[in-house]
Parts: sequence; C-alpha cells; structure tokens
Amino acid sequence: MIKSNRITIFIIPLMVLTCFSFATIAQTTTKRIILLETMPVPVVLEHSQWFLTHLKAFGHIEGKNVELVHFSAEGSRQRAATLLRQELAKYRPDLVVTNATMASQEAQKVLAGTDIPILFFTVSDPVGAGLIKEVNRPTGTNVTGIINTVFRETKINLIIRLVGPVTSHRPIRFGYVHSTYPSSQGDIALLKKITQKREDVTFISCSVTYRKITEQFQIMLQEAKRCLKNMQGQADYLWMPLGPLGETEQYFNLLQQEASIPIVYATIPAAVKQGALISISPDAQTTGREAAWIADQILKGKNPGMIPVKPPSQSKIGINYNTVLKMKIVVPNDILHLAQDNIYR
Repeated sequence: MIKSNRITIFIIPLMVLTCFSFATIAQTTTKRIILLETMPVPVVLEHSQWFLTHLKAFGHIEGKNVELVHFSAEGSRQRAATLLRQELAKYRPDLVVTNATMASQEAQKVLAGTDIPILFFTVSDPVGAGLIKEVNRPTGTNVTGIINTVFRETKINLIIRLVGPVTSHRPIRFGYVHSTYPSSQGDIALLKKITQKREDVTFISCSVTYRKITEQFQIMLQEAKRCLKNMQGQADYLWMPLGPLGETEQYFNLLQQEASIPIVYATIPAAVKQGALISISPDAQTTGREAAWIADQILKGKNPGMIPVKPPSQSKIGINYNTVLKMKIVVPNDILHLAQDNIYR
C-alpha cells in the first residue's frame, strides 16, 4: 500500500510537468511570416507599415514569437519569384503576405499546389489579376485578402456631382494615361465597362509599357508625356490611374507640367495636397488593421479559404479647396463632411 502510494505520487507530478512543458512550447512557438512587396512606392510602404504595426498589436512580435522575412521585388516578377523560392527552400512559412498585385500574382504561382496561406492587400482588382473568382466571398483556396479599392461607380458618381454642372451638355470625357501594369489595365477596363451603359461620361485611355520603377521609370514618364500630347483636345479632365505610375508624385508633377486640363481624380492623397481636385481611396490604416486581423486568425489556425475577400471598412476622401475655387465648383455639404480634416488649401 505504501509502495502504491509512492508510485501514484511520482506519476502525478510527471504528468503535470509534461503538460506544462507542452503548454510552454505551444505558447512560445515561433510563427514564420514572409512579407513580399511588389515595389517601394509610397502606397505600398504605407500599407506595409500599418500592417506590421497592427500585427504587433495583435501580439505577433518580431524577435519574440514571429520570424519575419520582409523584402521587395523592386518591380520585377522574376525577382519576386526567386526571392520567394529561396525562402521556401529554407523553411515552410506559416503565412505569406503579399503587398500589391505583381507580388501577389507571383506568390500564387510559386505556392500553387501547396496549402501555405497567402494574404494579399493593396490589390485593386484581384479578380482581373486572377487571384480570386469573386469579391465579398470566401475563396475556398489558400488565398484571402483585402481589396484596395472604392467601388468605381461610386467614384464616378461622386466626381460627376462635382464637375457635371460646369461641363456642357455632352458626355464628360476623362483622360486616363496608364501603364501596362496589371492593376492599371484592370482598372481602366472596369471603368470603361461601367461607362458603356452611361451617356453622361466616357473614358479616353492611352497606354505605356510598364517598366521597373527603380531602373527605367524616366522612360515610362517620357512615354506618358507623349500620351498626354496625343490626348489634347480629346479629354475634359484627367483621371490618375491605379498602379505604380499613378501612385508616384513624379507622375503627378508631369501631369501638372504637361497637361492643359484639370486633374480631377488623384490616386494618392499627396497629389490632392498639390492641386488635384479630389482623391477617394481606401484608408491605409484601416486596411493594415483588418489585414493584420486576418493574419492573426490564420496564424491561430483558421482556414484562409473561409475568410471573405472584400474592401476595407473605411475609405478616405481628400479635396483641394483652391482647385475647387479655381474650377468654380460648388461642393455639396455631404462631400465636405466626408472629407472632414482632409480639405487642403
């Protein structure tokens, strides 16, 4: 009886110790995350910053319980694929996060046939890019994400409310100079599809070959300059494109120098500060927070294919009031209210 008691006493602490050890390992298991950016343009860098900030707020801290590999493809598909394959050869990541369209497309190709989760953001047309089949629905695959767009018809309707009253009784013609970057081509295709059914607006586009931002950007700007010259007399206003060309201040400066018509829609808020009429864009901080929440759910074991792909819950409007006065536009009170602190002079 005494011997039996001793055995019982010995077994209980061992079980407790074993459970404690496994619990400790589970709590301190390091999660491996790859963050792949398409290129180092402001909109991409800002979204990455907010994502990492909120990821930390959810308790995923680099150097503590997260091993993060963060790199840029520098606008190159080949570099994106190579970097990702090199990391996959070292270890299996728990999550691959992709920032912008090109990086997301290459990650999907490289990870095809695996169940490694992919979370994308700063992608304006994931359906056109081939990443998903439908918006606002779960994908049923290893891919999920946040759509970086405000519904195009919403943008068109809002801008028509501003410039419609000062334009003659004919369709308003928006000039759209863009590169062959996937999100740019997808954006103009969808804008034209929407306006085919309308009699009040049309889009006139001119395309230039996409080139790497870091190496051949000046060539792309020169080609865009020629497009602007060819567009003279054909458009009433300019609409800045999605994609790397429209997301740089250099391109906006080119438009200001070379265009003889107002820039009414800007892709980046910085362009509104410098003279474009209005920007309507998803809020980067909100996108970062909601993308980080999705990452948190995936790292805790949720299937990415069960998470709907949709736009962020908040958008941001910016208005340049000096341009409003120059164009003799009356801004409705509800639009001013939406702009709030983002009214620039």
